[in-house]
Amino acid sequence: MGDDSTGGWLGSSLTDIFGGEQQVNQMTEDAKKLLADAKAGKWAVDEETGTHLKRAFTQMQDQLTDVGSRIDRLQRAPKLGNDAYAKEAAQHFLAAMTADDQALVPVFEKTKESLIILEQAIDEAIKHYNASDEAATMHFGPFKD
Repeated sequence: MGDDSTGGWLGSSLTDIFGGEQQVNQMTEDAKKLLADAKAGKWAVDEETGTHLKRAFTQMQDQLTDVGSRIDRLQRAPKLGNDAYAKEAAQHFLAAMTADDQALVPVFEKTKESLIILEQAIDEAIKHYNASDEAATMHFGPFKD
């Protein structure tokens, strides 16, 4: 297992968890679609179920926050020395962690964003469930035992 400061084990672990750039991008797009559909009233969820789902998202966010302290180190060039080669290697490492959408740091950030969007979608879906429940009660009247 690689040294944490190199990002070796962390990078491969997060790739295993998140499934890589394509899966994370798909998750973000799906989350945005769920949010748009919830805002449009295309789906709803009762508060109990929504609360359980939001709790799961919150737990995932908490775990990502724990990992985030290590991710922060990957956003800085490692201190490998002062000679030209060490500086070049440090910049290469930094670029590998942050340079494009496939790099570890952007994938991590996109995953966090997706969880926030999913939480917002659940909030919207709960609102629509409650509104439809109230509308049904007004239309049909309360159920009596």
